[in-house]
Amino acid sequence: MSTSQIEPTDETMTTSPADTDTAEDVQNSASALSTTSSEEPNQTRDQVKKEQRKLLLRSPGFLIGVFIVLFWVLSAVAPDLLANWDPKASVRNAAGEGLRSSPPDSTAYLGTNRLGFDVYSRLIHGARPILIAAPLATLIATAIGTFVGMLTGYYRGWVDEIISRILEAILSIPAILLAIVIVFTFGQTATVIIGTIAFLFIPPVARTVRAATLSESQLDYVTAARMRGESSVFIITREIFPNVIPVVVVEVTVRLGYAVFTLATLAFLGLSGGNVTDPNWGVDVAQNYTQIVADVWWPTIFPALAIASLVIGVNLIADSLEKANNS
Repeated sequence: MSTSQIEPTDETMTTSPADTDTAEDVQNSASALSTTSSEEPNQTRDQVKKEQRKLLLRSPGFLIGVFIVLFWVLSAVAPDLLANWDPKASVRNAAGEGLRSSPPDSTAYLGTNRLGFDVYSRLIHGARPILIAAPLATLIATAIGTFVGMLTGYYRGWVDEIISRILEAILSIPAILLAIVIVFTFGQTATVIIGTIAFLFIPPVARTVRAATLSESQLDYVTAARMRGESSVFIITREIFPNVIPVVVVEVTVRLGYAVFTLATLAFLGLSGGNVTDPNWGVDVAQNYTQIVADVWWPTIFPALAIASLVIGVNLIADSLEKANNS
């Protein structure tokens, strides 16, 4: 064997730990970043929620809004507990005479309408249809809008471009006009009306959630999840979604107020989908507003105030939640 043959050295006989250490360091860093990023947001999120609850309980607007909404919810759930007359039967005095367009008194607390129906009882019973249709339409719109908004906000690119153009096209059409066209096309049924309102509210919900998702997707905890090799579905549902829930909750309350107003507007236009004698705030306003010139104001004013009070109550809750979320 030649003496000039190179003797093996430590450098050639041992594997350099540099590459191995580098790979391990990257994995350890990703793991540490993932652990820190997942623990810190959880702790911060819990602390923020506690502060938000305290802020809400100290907010007069929130408490007033909750009281108003709970009153109408109770009216919808147990109307017979609060109402003293059949909403579709004429009120009669002790002599058995029908009281038509009678002003408020001890017999009919808020008076009677031109058919002799008790206005107060119709207000209480009229809360049920609106508090079934409005929340249901709002939940459908929020569920679909949240899904679409998170999809476009996370993936961006051509997905965002196509869906955003479709949403903008829908938003460019006046909401009431589009609602009238849809209801006239598919029929004046409760299902069509609920679906129409849900369809109208999907674009604004999607745009709001998209903006929140864009902001969250740039944060470290999302980067850590990607470094761990998590799937897009996992990141969207388990990482981003919990952090956009406050935005979604605020959006639900805001859209609920709009849904109540839209339902009342469609009922006023004769698109309620039910019998005209059924208690309905919008229908009552439409049937009695012409009597205001004859100084018979109560059958119109009180249903209008009922609509306004419910919308105001929901908006007070929405404003309080938004302030707590931004605090």
